[in-house]
Amino acid sequence: MPETLKMLIVLTFIAGAAGLGLSAMNDVTRAPIIENERNFTLRSIRKVLPDAEKPDPCVKMDAVFDNEPMNDAICVDGHKIYRARKNGELVGLAIESIGDKAYDGTILTLVGVRMNDGVLTGIEVLRHRETPGLGALFSRCEYQQQMVGKGPDDIKWSVKKDGGDIDQLSGATISSRCMLNAIAKAQRLWKERGEEIAGAAPLEDSQEVCDAR
Repeated sequence: MPETLKMLIVLTFIAGAAGLGLSAMNDVTRAPIIENERNFTLRSIRKVLPDAEKPDPCVKMDAVFDNEPMNDAICVDGHKIYRARKNGELVGLAIESIGDKAYDGTILTLVGVRMNDGVLTGIEVLRHRETPGLGALFSRCEYQQQMVGKGPDDIKWSVKKDGGDIDQLSGATISSRCMLNAIAKAQRLWKERGEEIAGAAPLEDSQEVCDAR
């Protein structure tokens, strides 16, 4: 057998074995990855939907719901919305909202909105490509106190540099605007699509992708 043919056979075997190995590794790791993502989402939902008449991000409170919001998720205009219920009544929404025109792309945010009055109950950054550590800065309770507990008409939802009431993060004005853009989208969905949100049938698969980008 020619030496070239031998080498081709060996390389083919190695490539096939590597492919099978990667496939097996993917099968092994897929379930834990999905479970980790699910737990992260559930923890984030609990953070943005506290059970409080006046939500305060600096005070730890129990979650507002007694159902499983991830099993009561819907998709509206590319936004995944997790519905929280208490005693059978729809009381809060955790809305995945994308802030546009960030410094390096977009910021994916989970925005908590109280159903009866649109009060912002919490904010959690899920994903971004901004300066490392920016998500932690946005999550600081002192920063969030400017917004959490406020309704759509209670303050001017823009940074002070633009004439609003929100202090932009130092050196991150563009990212701060992007965060407020995500909040504005969530507030608009609550205000304009409330009946649809309340009456929509839940997604059959809670892992279904809901993304209009």
